[in-house]
Amino acid sequence: MRDFFLSQMDYVFFLYGLAFLLLGAACLTVRSVAFPRLPWGWLASFAFVHGASEWLDLILLSFERNQNLLAIKTIAMIASFAFLLQFALSGFHQLNKRSSLGFTLAALLLSLVASAGAWGGLLWFDVAARYLLGLPGGLLAAMLIYRARRSSRAGARPWLLALAAMMALYALLAGAVVPPSDLFLSQLMDYPRFLEITGIPVQVCRALVASAMAVVLWIGSEVPGTKTEQIPFHYALGLVAVMLILIPGGWALTEGLSRQTHDDIAKRGNRQARALARIVDKDTERINQAAHFLAVNSAIRNLAVNPSEATLQSANQVLDQIVIAFQLQIAYILDRSGTAIASSNRNSPESIVTANYAFRPYFQSAVNGHDRTYLALGVTSNILGQYSSAPVQDAHGKVVLVVVLKSVLPSLASAALEVNDCLLLSPVGLVLDACDQHADLHSLWPLGEQQTRTLIESRQFGPGPFPPLIEAKPEPGQVLRWRNQNTIYIDEPLSIEGWSVALFLPLKEARIYRLFSIGVTLVMSLLAIGFYILLNAQEVYAVRLGVLMLQLRDQAHTDPLTRLANRGWFQESFSRELKKATRLNQNLALIMFDIDHFKKINDRFGHQAGDRALVKLAETARLAMRDYDLISRWGGE
Repeated sequence: MRDFFLSQMDYVFFLYGLAFLLLGAACLTVRSVAFPRLPWGWLASFAFVHGASEWLDLILLSFERNQNLLAIKTIAMIASFAFLLQFALSGFHQLNKRSSLGFTLAALLLSLVASAGAWGGLLWFDVAARYLLGLPGGLLAAMLIYRARRSSRAGARPWLLALAAMMALYALLAGAVVPPSDLFLSQLMDYPRFLEITGIPVQVCRALVASAMAVVLWIGSEVPGTKTEQIPFHYALGLVAVMLILIPGGWALTEGLSRQTHDDIAKRGNRQARALARIVDKDTERINQAAHFLAVNSAIRNLAVNPSEATLQSANQVLDQIVIAFQLQIAYILDRSGTAIASSNRNSPESIVTANYAFRPYFQSAVNGHDRTYLALGVTSNILGQYSSAPVQDAHGKVVLVVVLKSVLPSLASAALEVNDCLLLSPVGLVLDACDQHADLHSLWPLGEQQTRTLIESRQFGPGPFPPLIEAKPEPGQVLRWRNQNTIYIDEPLSIEGWSVALFLPLKEARIYRLFSIGVTLVMSLLAIGFYILLNAQEVYAVRLGVLMLQLRDQAHTDPLTRLANRGWFQESFSRELKKATRLNQNLALIMFDIDHFKKINDRFGHQAGDRALVKLAETARLAMRDYDLISRWGGE
């Protein structure tokens, strides 16, 4: 599970940002009657800006880290946490009508974040903003939502409780789990430690919590008793359905393009590895042939059959000539005891004449009649090289001498220009030559204690300690981190038994294809969310406009005091009823109520008492009417 998430971190960051955009959309379309007295606009601002900052993290992850882009991302993240804190402070102000303390707290926290960033750079900005804005802002927001339950309808209260719990959980995940830094607080719980404990990147948990908050807002505002004139819930269900199609579809597209690109890079890498292996094998074969040529040279055989000062001098001349002809480091001859009796560097201070190399496997093989190619660190010269040995036999076929040629290793750096790094690996995984020379004489993967001890005792590669470059032995075709980049590991065996050429090919091309497919999914998701928000605005506008038209019509036809039909509506209705009675030859009755001495009521008790008398008369008359009768107020009385 851990390796899966780590290999999908770009898509994780996409989902992380998308989850917060969905939360922002939910905040903009929440039904105020379900969750009243909360400044949802600030929470929507937090969600949108925070989602955008996570998508900037996606870009930073896909390419080399750019300081300018990193600064923009950090500023966006700090702004989002400031919006979250403002959501909490504004909400408490609406509940308590006190704001001075909240604004003072916000100013103090922002000052502390700025001071930390000025002291420790962008990383401290990030960490300090999480501790000082994200954590308290999220916890205060959770407290606010919990307190808002009191003014909410009974059906919405469980959803507000769930929302408060999720907000508190997010505050801990975003504010208490921070990037690794040298700030002492970050050592309590940082990203690597959280991953080690849970096996899941913290970004996955944050995305799940944000998605859950969006779902709670949508469902909670639709509970029985909270329906208003706002957007129908099936629009939200439609958005969820679109997301359920886009998210797995986008992931399938991303993985398909990624795997195809990986296969193409692996094929190209295998071709490069084979080309490098041929270069190394060709050079190895060239030195081996030179050793064979030297072993049958007449001057060398004369030295083997008739050792003397003259034959030794002739042999030395041949050694000098072959070093020049084949561009070797050194050429020398060992007797049966392994002692050097002739050498091309005999006249230099580093002469190996009289040095004994009986412990070397290339000598032990040759003295027993077998050729040997051996790659090692020179015990005298302390220079890496390739040793080729061949036996020199007398007339009876007995091995009398051993000739040894040492050449420099083939330059892999000049031959492999498209790879991130190339290595010449020993059978146990020791790096003998690399494009990056700092990797020489390191083990690619960790060696066991017995392997390390045996390697040191052999004196093949010096005294050790051979620190590993990666955590475990890789498999060919495996994707792993190398030099802070995602690379694919390629291994090609050499003609030297157990040895191989290893390549680390950068996956920049694959990252581009992954980012392209994620970008397509991102754009389609933005269109879906934007379309949902536009539908919400259009629906709310249309419904509220209809309600307003009904209200205006009611005001035009209704007396505002008695709530009876006014004179205009009476005249329109009376004309219609009179025509109907004439057409059907039916009777029609018109009754007028005239309030006697109404002016005295106003003069003695005031106009409010007169208004109450009119309202009471209207209620009494309305009760006496039949369903199809029409009652209206004609004049002042």
